[in-house]
Amino acid sequence: MMADIYARGLELHKIWIEELRKIGIRPWISIRMNDIHGSSHPGDFLNSALVEEHPEYNRAAHRGAAGYYDFALDYMQEEVREYYAAVAEEALETFDTDGIELDFMREIYSVCIGREHEGVKVINAFLRRIHAAVKRAEKKRGHKIDINVRVPANPELALRLGFDVFAWVDEGLADYITVTPRWASSDNNMPVDIWKKIFGDRVKILAGLEIIIDAYNRRPRVYRYNTLETDTGSACAYHCMGADGIYLFNHMDSITPFEGEDRFSIIERGINDFLCKVGDYNALVSSNRRHVVTFCDVSAVGAGVPKQLPVTLEKSSFPALRVPTGNIPKDASVRLIVGISGSADESTLFAFANAKPCGKAYRTERKYPQYDDMSYFAFDMENDGGLPPVTVCELSVKEGKATVHWAEIEVNN
Repeated sequence: MMADIYARGLELHKIWIEELRKIGIRPWISIRMNDIHGSSHPGDFLNSALVEEHPEYNRAAHRGAAGYYDFALDYMQEEVREYYAAVAEEALETFDTDGIELDFMREIYSVCIGREHEGVKVINAFLRRIHAAVKRAEKKRGHKIDINVRVPANPELALRLGFDVFAWVDEGLADYITVTPRWASSDNNMPVDIWKKIFGDRVKILAGLEIIIDAYNRRPRVYRYNTLETDTGSACAYHCMGADGIYLFNHMDSITPFEGEDRFSIIERGINDFLCKVGDYNALVSSNRRHVVTFCDVSAVGAGVPKQLPVTLEKSSFPALRVPTGNIPKDASVRLIVGISGSADESTLFAFANAKPCGKAYRTERKYPQYDDMSYFAFDMENDGGLPPVTVCELSVKEGKATVHWAEIEVNN
């Protein structure tokens, strides 16, 4: 379709840029720095000539690719760096953009397995080259061009995968850093507050939200989508942590309407409302919202990866869950909701929130996107107007044994 449009002499991207500026939106160019859709299938129409002609450039060429991410290109190969630098330089030469995004979350696994430590210097040099190209483009265009880089949820993961965000900020190579999950779920426990304490005002930190939401990497996977309330909860919590903005990934219109329960997704219900308030912390605080315990879907050898669920409940054990919420108004009703399998019920379950006992457990109806093969129980939380912006919940049972698969805090204003 895009090729047909260009064949007719319409430079669509330039038209978009012009029209966006007319309505006060800053146009950016985003480049997926190592997209591997199709890479494991020779001949796939999505593959570049570089992928098709040089399988020896993948990051597992030393032993042969065995898994999906093994097919990502290896930035330790000079030809790979030259290819993507040329893409970025051509984009800057062609388009009068206000910013360029280097999307390394497609894919963050961009350095040969086992050479990540060496890769730090290589990736840093690559960033310097892109930064120099941006400076040349600024002189040509007569205005500033910002650089954003998408990276994993925490600085340790980024560095262990070869991405030295610390050096980039020290050298002024990036204006924005978007911390984000890859795809499997929004990550509601990214340490944005720690990012801000490390870097202060030297770079803007954006919190990235995905369209998919899940409590953990449960099998078999059933993909469900964020709702207006779950996205509102995530954005509210990250603003409170100090995020300079919220970044939405995969929140685009669907070509075909969602069916079944997916009609409750934010794409089908509430996206326009959300877009109008996602940057307004006070509006988010006063909205109905759900704060779901999720997981981090990126890993690195030797780096800790937070995963809170599932947890087993037994007598005299008290597994704890951390749930960032942002500020909660005094008049809001607040509930802790858990999805449980096993022998526990409302007579045996009990919970604490921030070292205070919750109300008695009671059954509550399942609500999308919760799992559909378990029972759900709620605990009312006392709200005297002094609830902290992060709640730590402790759960236990008086007798029996159960597994918690889902947990969230619901705030209704």
